[in-house]
Amino acid sequence: MSTLNSPRPRARRGRMVTTKPAMTRRPEGVDEEEALPGELEPLEWTAGRGPITEEEALGVLRRRRRNELAQAPKREGAKRAEVPSELPAEQARKTPVVNRFPPRYLALAHARAEVEGTNLTAILEEMLVKYATGAPTRPETVRRRLLSLYSRKR
Repeated sequence: MSTLNSPRPRARRGRMVTTKPAMTRRPEGVDEEEALPGELEPLEWTAGRGPITEEEALGVLRRRRRNELAQAPKREGAKRAEVPSELPAEQARKTPVVNRFPPRYLALAHARAEVEGTNLTAILEEMLVKYATGAPTRPETVRRRLLSLYSRKR
């Protein structure tokens, strides 16, 4: 039996970062002739490509939304958004999200943001905007970078 103070079971330990893409399943019922880039399958990285276009972002958003709608609702009678026909406006209301972060680095980040006279939400938003508007990096480079985050320095 597990208690609040007992260590996590060995099966749950392991890598702290996953490199697996999310929501990659091909949605059903989409006309292939009218599908946007990324709407049927994940976008592929190509050398020299620029930042993600609005058309690509909308295609991926639509695929992810269709995959969410294909799953059972989280609760009976829950209101569920439809598949979008356009990207949200830049000034649209912010969407709350839940992420998991290592507690040590979360504490360090909150302290740094405080020293810098801001909050961690603003810093994460800044990072999100820069990441979202930059050109994609080669997948192997990203995988190596993510897996090296917590490798022990010798």
